[in-house]
Amino acid sequence: MEKMKIVAIVAIVVVLAGISGMSFLQNDSDRPNEMIFFTLQGDDAVSSFPVGNAWIAGEQMTYVSTIKSGLLVLASSSASDTVFAFNGKTGETISSFHVGKTPKGVKIKPDGNFAFVANEGSGSVTVIDLVLGKIHTEIPVGKVPHNIIFHPADDLAFATLQGEDKIAVIDTKNFEMVSSIQISGIPHNLDISPDGNFLYVTSIAKNDVAVIDLESKEIVKRIPVSAGHHGIDVSNDGQRIYVSGIGSDKVSVIDAKSLEVIKQVNVSQGPHGIRASADGSKVYVGVTSTNKILVFDANTFDIKDEIQTGNTPFWLAVTGNP
Repeated sequence: MEKMKIVAIVAIVVVLAGISGMSFLQNDSDRPNEMIFFTLQGDDAVSSFPVGNAWIAGEQMTYVSTIKSGLLVLASSSASDTVFAFNGKTGETISSFHVGKTPKGVKIKPDGNFAFVANEGSGSVTVIDLVLGKIHTEIPVGKVPHNIIFHPADDLAFATLQGEDKIAVIDTKNFEMVSSIQISGIPHNLDISPDGNFLYVTSIAKNDVAVIDLESKEIVKRIPVSAGHHGIDVSNDGQRIYVSGIGSDKVSVIDAKSLEVIKQVNVSQGPHGIRASADGSKVYVGVTSTNKILVFDANTFDIKDEIQTGNTPFWLAVTGNP
């Protein structure tokens, strides 16, 4: 058992070494230009495209996260209280981590050293040390934390608290909750502007996106979208906000400057996981009812491609826009 643990730790270190160019795994020739990773709730699995790796993991695979290169992939199993780690290039299982109760959102810190996991059932955020390959700590945050996003410049993370209508603000250097932001309507998923000035939070009860000014901690606008619950993604250039609505057949496209919905793209019933490509030219959306990932053009909004998946594609992560 101890030998297996050491092997797992070494594997994670090797993957992470690639981030800083210290490993052959970082070479662009060793991977496709862009990869999509997605959880399949109906198959208890995680899969990828175009390589086509498929990893049988735990029951009710929910959220997935990756580093920008796609070489390390984490995914949460809500039914088994476990986060699984995979090598995104080879498809090998690196390790697994027993976290808090009913883990949902999992997000890798931009520096690649830690991952944060929102545990709905235990009201906490588990911090995984990815370099040492072990649980670092568990941070109490409040009732029903659902998902997490990191500030791009400061040592802060934000977690939605569905059970308290709040956003928990976490110090990622000292690993403690330092404050909260009040937001009504059952905050669900969230993303942040690339400059770190605005937080965009979807609401289950209100079917909208709350725009929070992080300097004043005030909601500056609430933007109605389609029926949720919702996935959300901000393009890398910060110009567009894409919001899926699993209770509808639409993806809402929001202009980040005007904070207005400029288009609703019909994608079939049940869209949830959503990510723009790294260059912002196209958008990937997992459609739970059709077992497909649809790809639409970010300028014309035309459907350009469809990717057949396994059962119930739920959440997505994309290389370059994890």
